[in-house]
Amino acid sequence: MTDSAQPPETAGFSAITLVALTGDTALATTLQAQVGERPQEPIELVITSNPDATSKALSSAGDRGAALYDLRGGGSTHHNLLSAIPIISRAGPVIVLVDNEASQIAQAALAAGAIDVIAVGDLSAVLLRRALRYALARRDSERKLTRLRLFDPVTSLPSQILFWEILSLAVRRAKRNRDFFAILLVDIENLPDGQSEDGPYQDLALRELSERITPILRGSDTIARFEQQQLAILAESMPRVEDIQIVAEKIIEEVSRPLSLAVGPVALNVAIGIALYPTSATGAEGLLSRATDAMLLARERGTNQFVFA
Repeated sequence: MTDSAQPPETAGFSAITLVALTGDTALATTLQAQVGERPQEPIELVITSNPDATSKALSSAGDRGAALYDLRGGGSTHHNLLSAIPIISRAGPVIVLVDNEASQIAQAALAAGAIDVIAVGDLSAVLLRRALRYALARRDSERKLTRLRLFDPVTSLPSQILFWEILSLAVRRAKRNRDFFAILLVDIENLPDGQSEDGPYQDLALRELSERITPILRGSDTIARFEQQQLAILAESMPRVEDIQIVAEKIIEEVSRPLSLAVGPVALNVAIGIALYPTSATGAEGLLSRATDAMLLARERGTNQFVFA
């Protein structure tokens, strides 16, 4: 059952999609009446009967959808249904409808990933809209925090956390396909101190360097901010050492070109450590360890050097 008679869109307010997972037709009728009480704040109501359909409806709603999961009854069967909450939550925030907010099923639902619980006796048009606004705001905040965790705010490159995940997936693919790849750990020296109106000089320098290096790489390669003054590069399906060497030489060339900052031209040095899968190591930690050792050796050898592990 889907609500086909939708209130008109109003200026400054985009419709919210409420996906109600329930088999109770009386509840569906109640929700239909409640979402229609304020046409100036339109809510599209979609009724689903299973978690897969709920997830699909939420995905279609994008950032403006939330699920209302009917878990009234509190029997053992409902505890089994809790396993659907993490799955639905991947597509959008989940609000759970229960008999009692203090019940075990309510607490278990929150632990499973539900954003909010509503007791059926408290359900009203006002509370429903408030819960929807809260759920969407909470999901938006979580996504922003996730982006801050997974992407470096200075360079907009993947963070160290995300690079580890990408590298782990690359190891699995390479093992499965018997493929080769390289990790280049780029340590940048002589980053300038001080600050301008646009931010710290070190941040500005790293941002410009990442913009210079990215065009050198292929679309399938990954460049990430690894440490304060380090970049990490994953070059997949690159079996020829000669090709990896060319990439390292081009990086050195770009880093060696003076940066134009407010303090004047800034010359930087770079040390690059390179680890190869599977010859250097066959695991993510081992590869980064070998790349780090090679980078330290490159630094010992002088300025603008690269070393294979």
